[in-house]
Amino acid sequence: MSPFERAVRDILDRVSLVQVVSEYVQLKKAGRTYKGLCPFHQEKTPSFGVNEEKKVFYCFGCQFGGNAVTFLQRVAGLSKIEAIRRLSVMSGIPLPDDRGPDPAEDAAAKERADLVKALQVASEFFSDRLASPGGTAAREYLESRGIGREVATAFGLGFGGLRHGELTAALEHRKVPLRHAEAAGLVSRSHHGGEWYERFRGRLVCPVFNLDGAPIAFSARLIPPDEDGPKYVNSPESPVFRKGEALFGLHQARRAIRQQKSAVMVEGNFDVLSLAAVGIGNVVAPMGTALTGTQVKLLKRFTDTVTVMFDGDEAGRKASRRAVGLLVEAGVEGRVAALPDGEDPDSRARSLGEPGVREVLDRAKPMFTHLIDSLVKIHGWTPHGRRTIVEEAREVLAHESDPTRHGIYRQELAQRLQVDLSELRRLLREPAALTEAGRDVEPCPKAERQLLELMVLHPRFIPRFLDEGEASLLTHPEVRDLYAELYELYSADPDGDPVEAFVERGEGGGPVRLLVSRVLATPQMYREPDADFAAVLATLRAAALEREKPADVGDDFDQGLQALAATTALKRRQLDARAAKPRT
Repeated sequence: MSPFERAVRDILDRVSLVQVVSEYVQLKKAGRTYKGLCPFHQEKTPSFGVNEEKKVFYCFGCQFGGNAVTFLQRVAGLSKIEAIRRLSVMSGIPLPDDRGPDPAEDAAAKERADLVKALQVASEFFSDRLASPGGTAAREYLESRGIGREVATAFGLGFGGLRHGELTAALEHRKVPLRHAEAAGLVSRSHHGGEWYERFRGRLVCPVFNLDGAPIAFSARLIPPDEDGPKYVNSPESPVFRKGEALFGLHQARRAIRQQKSAVMVEGNFDVLSLAAVGIGNVVAPMGTALTGTQVKLLKRFTDTVTVMFDGDEAGRKASRRAVGLLVEAGVEGRVAALPDGEDPDSRARSLGEPGVREVLDRAKPMFTHLIDSLVKIHGWTPHGRRTIVEEAREVLAHESDPTRHGIYRQELAQRLQVDLSELRRLLREPAALTEAGRDVEPCPKAERQLLELMVLHPRFIPRFLDEGEASLLTHPEVRDLYAELYELYSADPDGDPVEAFVERGEGGGPVRLLVSRVLATPQMYREPDADFAAVLATLRAAALEREKPADVGDDFDQGLQALAATTALKRRQLDARAAKPRT
């Protein structure tokens, strides 16, 4: 093992996987392990588990698992070496410089690093310009909107500068090639003469941060707002930014969201800033686009309860109705806080402060109740109107796969519309019952599955099985393959723990692998592993002897005597096997 590989092992041993995962997933203690909603696929019932003792995570829904490095690679979009370096900092264990080259990985990591550096330098420049004499108009504008210095600092607000070439000069001074700035959406070539055009010049700039606190994009408002030109300009998409996947303010709000176990969803950046200015910190907004399912899924990593508070105009009401379907699909406990006509969260906060906003939030309705009330106002109470409401509600409930919730929503719809429940049940799609992963597994002998579970929890049983038994005791084809895989992993590194690599190979694996991997979520089921191993081994031996029973030989006397002798010997061996089996 090289010094680099040894350092990586030490890092993974020292770092808390629960701490790493908790930055992205809301975890709850479940015995000796932790459970939460998988950040890698859409789900409503937690199937994502973290085993701190084994230093592995595993999702029983999408069958993806691994260690802290694997997790950061997938959830944060890091390369392997980027993830290792981050964990190195967390653990305090330095990395030696003898890693082998990986050209493709290094190139992708360098591209992201170049973009993030350009964005970071730009963010620092914008903050500096806001504090400079040239940023007076921007500061006065913030003050007029009730945004003080503390909030401006917390959200990294800035100003794009007044003079042409200020940003490009700052980038060049910090050794940032302008081609990187162009890829990050900070500058572009003008159509006249090929000069560099600075996208955010003359604008108040709001950075968008990823969950690690690094700027990945900007949203900028024209200052003063009555000049010619679009009011808002946003960063284009890039390798580090997808607008449908980002939420403005989430980096700043996630601690408050976790503390309050709820989040408020608003429409725009200034809604977030104004609510933060009056002391409401658990607020986020979609980034430059209508709310998406991906954004709801991202928010659900931190809370199961979301209150939508969009603008009090027709566009805001329509967006609220659309949001209900997304919240239902994500399995979120949603509420809708309706603002009076002509108000938005920003104006409400500035005119009435925190009490005025809290009053609206406190009278928020459950999302499905709000949807029905809203549709009644639109379509009316006539038979045709109520039928239209049922049809629109059906489109929303089509996203609900939980039979219990679907039934409750259906009953509420019947009561509110005063229609027959049985008729409504006919009109609405019955949700497909959630199927448990592994339910249709090819029959696998219980003892063979238990043997693999013990090996996953206690790798010392992998070679011991061959010392005290033999591979021929295994009859299920996938069990034999999985044992061969475990033995191969163990032989390659007898001092290590093969479960990490075993779990990482699980994505798209067979049903037995899925069932066996579940033991990582309930390691306490084998409280006396040595006795359990002996009992399983005795059961496998007894089953093998049972398979050796001679077939019926009919009236052939000689074959009958041979069968009697074989049966007598078999019974003696079975008795010996039972005597050796420990009591459990």
